[in-house]
Amino acid sequence: ALASKRGDMDGPVFQMVVVCGNNKAAQMSLSPPETKWGSDIAVNVLGFVDNMDEYMRASDILVTKAGPGTIAEASICGLPCILSSFLPGQEEGNVPYVEENGFGCYRGSVEGIAETVESWLGSAKDIDGSVLEQMRDCALRAARPDATLDIARDLADMVYKRREELKKL
Repeated sequence: ALASKRGDMDGPVFQMVVVCGNNKAAQMSLSPPETKWGSDIAVNVLGFVDNMDEYMRASDILVTKAGPGTIAEASICGLPCILSSFLPGQEEGNVPYVEENGFGCYRGSVEGIAETVESWLGSAKDIDGSVLEQMRDCALRAARPDATLDIARDLADMVYKRREELKKL
């Protein structure tokens, strides 16, 4: 549907990178010729990569499970997210965090993910920009790029205070 909105074009209209990590079975089953993606999309299926930040910065949308590290990285990159799954208890709270901060949603089915991607990529600009532009802004507002340093400072402060307390004993 999006390809037809953009007119007849030769070759792929969209690019998708699928990063499977160490899951070789997923990588094999998603790679052509096992999976046919269509002529309007160029698909690159990868295994483990050590430059995920570069892929995120080059992306318009991230489809991922609701892992906290990935969500944190995506928000720092200003990357809208579609959460496809979560571990109950451990990752469940990340879904409302992404939704309430306005930089993504949860879609638990392939159809729901596809419809959302199509909607976001096809959204028109209004006075506030496109849906993706608005979501990028929301992601950047939710980002905490200094969180690791803040935690380290807090821990160092706690250790220092405890050490001072122990000296008084």
